[in-house]
Amino acid sequence: MKNRFAVLKIHSHDPDLQRRGRVLAIILALMLATTATLAIVNVVQGDTQYNRSNVIYSLIVVAFFALNRAGYVSTAALLTVMLVTTGSLLLLVENTDQGTRFIVMCIPILIASFLVVSWGGLVVAALLLSVEGIIQGFANEALPSLFALLFVALLAFMFSGSLNRAYLDTRYQALHDRLTGMPNRALFLDRLQHALDRANRDQSACAVLFMDLDDFKVVNDSLGHEAGDELLVDVSQRLQGCLRLGDTAARLGGDEFTLLLENISDVSDAVRVAERITEALASPVELRNQRIFVSTSTGIALATGANSQPGNLLRDADVAMYAAKKEGKGGYKLFNVSMHTRALRRLSLEDALRRALERQEFEVYYQPKVLVSTGEIVGMEALARWRHPKYGLIGPEEFIPLAEETGLILPIGQWVLREACRQTRAWQDQFSPIPHLVTSVNLSVKQFRQPDLTAMLAATLAETGLDPRYLQLEITESVVVDDIEYAVSLLHDLKSLNVELAIDDFGKGYSSLESLSRFPVDYLKIDRAFVKELGVRDQDAAIAKLVIELAHAVGMKAVGEGVETTEQLALLRELGCDLAQGFYFQEPLPSEAAMMSFAHPANGAGDNLP
Repeated sequence: MKNRFAVLKIHSHDPDLQRRGRVLAIILALMLATTATLAIVNVVQGDTQYNRSNVIYSLIVVAFFALNRAGYVSTAALLTVMLVTTGSLLLLVENTDQGTRFIVMCIPILIASFLVVSWGGLVVAALLLSVEGIIQGFANEALPSLFALLFVALLAFMFSGSLNRAYLDTRYQALHDRLTGMPNRALFLDRLQHALDRANRDQSACAVLFMDLDDFKVVNDSLGHEAGDELLVDVSQRLQGCLRLGDTAARLGGDEFTLLLENISDVSDAVRVAERITEALASPVELRNQRIFVSTSTGIALATGANSQPGNLLRDADVAMYAAKKEGKGGYKLFNVSMHTRALRRLSLEDALRRALERQEFEVYYQPKVLVSTGEIVGMEALARWRHPKYGLIGPEEFIPLAEETGLILPIGQWVLREACRQTRAWQDQFSPIPHLVTSVNLSVKQFRQPDLTAMLAATLAETGLDPRYLQLEITESVVVDDIEYAVSLLHDLKSLNVELAIDDFGKGYSSLESLSRFPVDYLKIDRAFVKELGVRDQDAAIAKLVIELAHAVGMKAVGEGVETTEQLALLRELGCDLAQGFYFQEPLPSEAAMMSFAHPANGAGDNLP
């Protein structure tokens, strides 16, 4: 379709000029076709006196067509009006019949009104009426046509003005956000293209800032969407107050905003704007008698070279924004190529993840848990691994978040649970001296919220034949504190199956002593961040001691995870920790290799005990 109408293409970035230029191109094409038709008729009839005039006229029309196509639409339109008006005046001088003169005189009036300016038709009409009056003296038989011509001019003036206002209003709505009045994505990308063109021409630089409000969903969920809209309007006003002359702020949708910074010396200018925005948003917003504090995560992308494209630059700033959001609230990150590489890898993994279960690409690795006092292996933690055909072995820290976002965590988690139960039962059948071995499996957020979790767990235990006493479920502390009442109810349901329960990463969340005492939990796992600094920072030793004493106070056992050094293990023993796990004892291994830990105790993890 585009190729079919390529002849109407106008070389201009202004949509209004493109619109008027296409109309003018059609008019010029019709004028050229009419002239050619008349010339052919004259030749057929043997009348050659107009051939030279027709050729000259056609060449002039072609020149106007080329001028219009090059983007000089207003100039071409004005010249076309002058040409057609001149033709009309010649008809008046030649005393052509009244009907023909009226039709011909309307043409420049309409072109002037719709393609030059709204009042242009009135000027042309006044000129034609004046010449008509001078030549004809306003004869009575001509008056109806003259009044009709004046009416046409007035009608063209009003209609063209109304049409232009409607067009501009429609275009404004199409290019601006209705809530904030800011430019939208389409207008932002258009301005970004112009900025990149100027930057390439002037050897200057420009940058894009991509911003996303932190925890905006909380405002919508707690105060309602109307309050959320008020917050967005307030933020948009603050953002526009941070702009320099010539910069552009836009709302892309939801709580996403972008800034276009032109004529910057280097990336430090963009950083200063990001910091100024942080300061502007620091003061709270009053919404529904609530003080709301706003922060944004910001990604910054700098245009580099003539190959920069608007879509790519916006994408890079978006990628950098997500990198900033991962590091915490209210921060900013500068885009680098490695971020794009990671984003492409993430996209590739997300697509492959959907087929990984069908292709049996997942594996379960096992890491032993040992008694701190004796080094005896008393448990195994089941850890999912993904053996990707291209990227090799991928750890859970990379693919589990993807699985959470896509909802695939439920079938993957169920497979890991079933495989861990099956393997534990197989070990018990194979090695009779280890019937007490307990295998722990991590539950994700979505699994914990799964309505049929208890029924699914009971069915899995029955299917694999594993005694529930030898299965431990680990739930991250942040998951259980999100909804205490739900967590207490579900944990009691799970406990009714006689499985063991553990709270993982304890110390990073906000469990109260009262809520902790209500949880029917057997173990508290000290977050590895505190274990890592044992012997380095006194504060972490104090926290570890507090967690261990707290666990014992409520009838639980404490587990130190992430043990890597002799000193860390010695301190955990000194603090009274019950169990430990980590690379100091053994890294996670496939089932057959992990089996050797208890199949040959002399080579087990406990040999590393000091």
